[in-house]
Amino acid sequence: MTNQTKLQAAVFLDRDGVLIHDVNYLSDLKDIRMYEDVPEALSKLKKAGFLLIMVTNQSGVARGYFDEKFVEASYQNIQHRLQSQSATLDGMYFCPHHIAGKFPYNINCECRKPAPGLILEAEKHFKVDLSQSYMIGDKLCDIELAKNSGTTGLLLKTGYGETQAPVVSKKYPDVKIFTHFFDATNYILNPLNQC
Repeated sequence: MTNQTKLQAAVFLDRDGVLIHDVNYLSDLKDIRMYEDVPEALSKLKKAGFLLIMVTNQSGVARGYFDEKFVEASYQNIQHRLQSQSATLDGMYFCPHHIAGKFPYNINCECRKPAPGLILEAEKHFKVDLSQSYMIGDKLCDIELAKNSGTTGLLLKTGYGETQAPVVSKKYPDVKIFTHFFDATNYILNPLNQC
C-alpha cells in the first residue's frame, strides 16, 4: 500500500502592515504591535485546517538596520504573543536582500517579493497545494507574489493598503480588497464566496 502525502492549503501572510503595525523598518521588539483582530482570525484559519506561513521582505538586513537574528527574534516574539490564543504560525520565510544593500546581501534574488521564491520554498517544505492557498498582503508586491506563485491574493487596507488599493484595483480588478484582517478571513472560510 503506497503512502500518498496529501497536499495542504496555506494562508501566506505578510508581516508588517498585515499581522503587526508597520513602523518602517522594525528594529526594536518593543515596537511590535499586533492588529487586534489577528489572533482570533488566525485561530479560525488554523482550526479550519490551513497552514499559516509568514513571508516577508526584510531589506533592513541588507541596509544594515538589523541582522537576520533580529528578524528571527521578532518572529519568536510574535509567536509568543499568538501562543495563548492557539494561533501560532507554522513557519516564516524572509528575504534579507536588496540590490542597493551591503555585501553579501546586495544581490538580485529569487526570494524578494514579488518573486515567488519564498512561497516556492514553503511549498516544498510543507507540501502546499498552491491552487487552494491564499496570500494576504498590504502592497502591490504581495498581490504580484500571489499571481507569480499561483495563489489567490487578497489585499488589506491596513498598513500601506489604503494607498495601494487604487493601484491594485486598476492593475488587477479581480483582486478582493478588505478593510480588516478578519474580513479577509471570513471570505476565505465562507465557501459561498468561492463561486
